[in-house]
Amino acid sequence: MSLARLWDMYEDEAKLWLRKNVVNAEENCKMLGPKEQMEKYLSFFKLDFAKMVAEKEQAIAQLGSTQLALSDLKQELEKKKLSDKSTTSIHRVVSAKAEKERDQMMQERDKLMEEREQLKKEKKKLDYMIGDLFKHKEDTKCKIMKVREMLDEIE
Repeated sequence: MSLARLWDMYEDEAKLWLRKNVVNAEENCKMLGPKEQMEKYLSFFKLDFAKMVAEKEQAIAQLGSTQLALSDLKQELEKKKLSDKSTTSIHRVVSAKAEKERDQMMQERDKLMEEREQLKKEKKKLDYMIGDLFKHKEDTKCKIMKVREMLDEIE
């Protein structure tokens, strides 16, 4: 009688252990869907972020070419100033205006450079977050494989 009771206790414990494993496996499966959705969302976000960084870099490049054109115009003004003494006051006004515009362009360029650096920092943070998500995904896969192996051993 006691052997049958021990056997029943063993079977009850094995069933309880198996139920816990099944519940754990179901919870892991439920977590995979949102995790994959989050990874997909982050990959789209990363692409959008890369596009935005490329656009900012293009704006900075355009700003540089504008500054070169502005420098050329300033040199032209200097040449005209030397050739025509009567229009020196006009050239001074234009030169001052060009210098003021150049200063404004420099300020805009500095702002864009700061924004670009900040975007690079954000991109780096996102890369680390994505790496952590992939690591978590691999850990979850390993846990699921262990649960499957345990279930296979029981069967």
